Amino acid sequence: MSDAVDALGTVGDVRGDRRVPSKGERQRRAILDSVAHLLAVRPIGELTVGEIAADAGVGRSGFYVYFETKYTAIAVLTSEIWEALMQRVDAFTRRADESAEEYLLRIGSATLQIWRDNDAVLIASIQAAPLDEQLAAMWQSWNGRLADILTVQVLRDRDNDRAHPISTDVPTLVSTLLECTQHMFYLDRLHKCDDAETSRMFATIRAMWVSCAWGATPASAP
Repeated sequence: MSDAVDALGTVGDVRGDRRVPSKGERQRRAILDSVAHLLAVRPIGELTVGEIAADAGVGRSGFYVYFETKYTAIAVLTSEIWEALMQRVDAFTRRADESAEEYLLRIGSATLQIWRDNDAVLIASIQAAPLDEQLAAMWQSWNGRLADILTVQVLRDRDNDRAHPISTDVPTLVSTLLECTQHMFYLDRLHKCDDAETSRMFATIRAMWVSCAWGATPASAP
């Protein structure tokens, strides 16, 4: 077997492999890269398929070979970003020697960094969700998956007397906190806040999680 297969059974990168992506793969990637590039300077509402196609070096009809609408392309880009986050699922498990504050700092920092690295696409994706049924459903699914992961952690900590949530309805509590966190990250990147403003926002979000989900003051989180 000539391809390298990793422990998960998927084909991995092979050193020295000079296989060239097909023309279709290159054009599709060029379109996606152009969408991301243009969103950094143009709001999604003003961006046209013609502009995307021209920037990618393909004809307008070439865009529609790969994507039904500009929102479809944004959905693909957002899916790639979320996949990068979900690859860190193990990181969302609280370590035995980790306080709630340390846990929230670690997972929050990783998520905030993804927002900072991909702010143009994520801002456009959230703004487009009310206009595109597929994007709206995808955001609901992504947020639900992340809420489930965090709910499991809070419930595990509660059962081990390491958390004392302010509500017995932990799933709804976590979902509400997560929606608030996402909205604050969105506003932070929308307004291009400086590092000091971002740090204050992030500290407040962590304090809110510690107080509400773990039932402790930030300085004494179990």
